[in-house]
Amino acid sequence: MSQALLEVDDLRHNYHARGAGDSVLDGLSFAVERGEFVSIVGPSGCGKTTLLRTLSGLLAPTGGTVSLDGTVIKGVPQGLAMVFQDYRASLFPWRRVAANVEFPLLGRVGRAERRSRTEESLEAVGLLEHADRYPWQLSGGMQQRVAIARALAMRPQLLLMDEPFASVDAQTRSELEDLLLGVRDRFDMTILFVTHDVDESVYLSTRVLALSKAPTVKTAEVVVPLPFPRDQINTREDSAFVTTRSEVARLIRHASPGGLSA
Repeated sequence: MSQALLEVDDLRHNYHARGAGDSVLDGLSFAVERGEFVSIVGPSGCGKTTLLRTLSGLLAPTGGTVSLDGTVIKGVPQGLAMVFQDYRASLFPWRRVAANVEFPLLGRVGRAERRSRTEESLEAVGLLEHADRYPWQLSGGMQQRVAIARALAMRPQLLLMDEPFASVDAQTRSELEDLLLGVRDRFDMTILFVTHDVDESVYLSTRVLALSKAPTVKTAEVVVPLPFPRDQINTREDSAFVTTRSEVARLIRHASPGGLSA
């Protein structure tokens, strides 16, 4: 059996030294296979962002291990990129769009390769004609496309996304969801996606992981029985979508304090 791309084994995180204080992650284990699109859902405050920061190497775990392509992560690894919720904080307002996309490649690849990747990534998200603009000259949805293009330019084995569409309006969100599925196919990416939106998790994913309230463990996983490609109308009207959406929502409701839906 081939090795999973991402393996999380008994992952623990506590925000105080020597095991005292608030435990956020409490023995969390799961794996993500190459080519999967896995969404993570759970009650508000359950530690989803802490989990992603730990997986990305930005935060050291208190216990357990995270392995990418068979190598234990001990710092920010090569082969991984992350897109954050707040695109305004992640983009450099004084750099033009192309320069923002190129930035993580500086010192890693040659100039010609940087230019080629930047252009291809911007073209993939429909922003090549805006390469010379500044982020503040673009709409919120376009700025998040720049952030996605920057991640694509790194050619990651694994793309982590922390509620990347939460700050945009509903129409832009739908457009970004479809764009993400398109670039996933084009670049043959593996994606781990955190969201509060149950419908979004089902629409995008091959599999959904449900987490408990903190201290967090995996409570269930749901395979999404929907074919690709997907579209915003027919997919959401499919009876399999409705059934799967209800199953995921029920898992979150039962995991939330007081039984309230997240």
